[in-house]
Amino acid sequence: MVTLPDTRQSRQTHYGLPDRLLAGGLLLIPIIVFWYVWDRYAVNVPKWDDHVLKVLLFNLEKETSFSEKFYEFIRQHNEHRIVYDRLITWLDFTISGKLNYRHLMVVGNLSLLGLLLIFGVVLGRSLVGQNKNQSIDYLANGLVYLPPVAFLLLNLSQWENMFWGMAALQNFTVILWVFWAAYLLSFTRPISLPLLLAIAATLTSGNGLLIWPIGFAILLAQKIFRARSSYKPLVIWSIGAIVIIALYFWGYQKPPGNPVVKGSFVDLIIGWLAFNGAAGEAFPFRIVLTMCLLLGGALSVLVLGALLYILKKGLTQRELSSIDYFFAAATVFLLTTAATVAWGRLGFGMSTLITSRYKIYSLLLLALAYSYILVQTRPSQRKWVLRSGLLFSVVLMVSSYRMYLDEAISLRQYLLTKQFDWTYSTNRPISAIDPQTARILNNSPAFYDRILPDLYRPVNGSSVPFSSINKTGDSFVFTDTTAVTSIGPDAGTYILARSAKRIYLFPTIPTLTSSWKANIGLQDLFRKGISSSFSEAELDSATYQIERLIVRADGGFERHPTDQTITAAPQKRRDIQKNW
Repeated sequence: MVTLPDTRQSRQTHYGLPDRLLAGGLLLIPIIVFWYVWDRYAVNVPKWDDHVLKVLLFNLEKETSFSEKFYEFIRQHNEHRIVYDRLITWLDFTISGKLNYRHLMVVGNLSLLGLLLIFGVVLGRSLVGQNKNQSIDYLANGLVYLPPVAFLLLNLSQWENMFWGMAALQNFTVILWVFWAAYLLSFTRPISLPLLLAIAATLTSGNGLLIWPIGFAILLAQKIFRARSSYKPLVIWSIGAIVIIALYFWGYQKPPGNPVVKGSFVDLIIGWLAFNGAAGEAFPFRIVLTMCLLLGGALSVLVLGALLYILKKGLTQRELSSIDYFFAAATVFLLTTAATVAWGRLGFGMSTLITSRYKIYSLLLLALAYSYILVQTRPSQRKWVLRSGLLFSVVLMVSSYRMYLDEAISLRQYLLTKQFDWTYSTNRPISAIDPQTARILNNSPAFYDRILPDLYRPVNGSSVPFSSINKTGDSFVFTDTTAVTSIGPDAGTYILARSAKRIYLFPTIPTLTSSWKANIGLQDLFRKGISSSFSEAELDSATYQIERLIVRADGGFERHPTDQTITAAPQKRRDIQKNW
């Protein structure tokens, strides 16, 4: 009888069908919940930079030559070349005949499933090895240890990117390209596909440029440690990097409107740590920045320590494992992106660094830390790493759906009311959208569609005034201390402002219950009270009668006069500086 030595390879844990079924069931939970919540709250309405994708389609119809059309895809947007976003937009429009922002969100959000798959393959190959005869163990281990990663990546912490077409495509997909390229460079030998992925990352978002020096470092280390016998991959990669980076900055202009960095070096370090720990905001505590700094500090020390361990291992043992390369590459990408964002966005305020659109980086740092610790742990102890990671990630996921539900609802209601305001700009319920836009983009179905004619009729009934309406600077501020808001996609109180020429619709924000019990579902999320604030510049100059529109959770409506008015004075148009 042949006895294997007591090595990591021979001490692998073998999992049976029940373990795999349990892991598969756990994996489905965050995936199903994520897509259910997305489908419930997502609307086909452009948000902010989304409008540039509509402009792309206008320009493509207008331009006649191939070179002019090509330029529309590669032209600069802020500090990025968003070729991927524009390509998916054009494909969606070509296939469906309309631009649909929900479709863009789907494609962008699928990148999270791609990242989950990469983690599964990395874990499987790292825990079992690359022996083809062990493919069953390889797949089983990758599946069994994957649920914590799924709970980390697929939760409502991602709400801003989830429900924003352009951001989902850009912010999620650039990470997918970088992680995929890092995986292939670390675990395989051909560089043709990694090279294409690096180009794709560069043409998706500005931080995709980081894959070029990271890939160079991987290839150089592999040549030094004799994992690769030829300099050819390194030379090819270097030539590709020089060409693509040069083309990226050809005709590049510094984006207008970005603030000058404010704060000291200490402020930048604090911002960097907060960015790394932004996922901590999801936990049911209202000391938001403190939670982010605590998690960011602990996580940064942990991953930097792991990077130092890998560096020492390379210098002393003159070899690194595939998981060492992958962890180092992915971690350096995330930490460098954090430093870049902290440097470029600190001028907008510290809170900007922990906003939802950036949380994917903190969540991925957590997933990488879990994965690397798991691989470095003895097989007999890995179940404890799995259980700890599962407990942490489940708590974070469950808490996120409670903590950010109001944000998802507010974004939906904001977008739908903005759609109302730019669609109905007269005193009749007739769309005023120009024919070109109407041909390219359909309005999203909205709660006000079935009562649209009624909104333009005089309101009757008893007066239900707001508690106060004040003018603060150039904004109108509404408050009400008695309104009760139910949880629902469109449920809540809306402000209807009516003049002789037109009406506007504005959402209100419910008052959150400031208790940890509410954050974990033991109390109502909303307590009595609502507020709303909007700029005077959003209104045509006129005097407006204010009405209260209430949408109940069951879909019913109430309209009430308030006997209150506001007067908007003529405002000078102030355009935000942009390069698109």
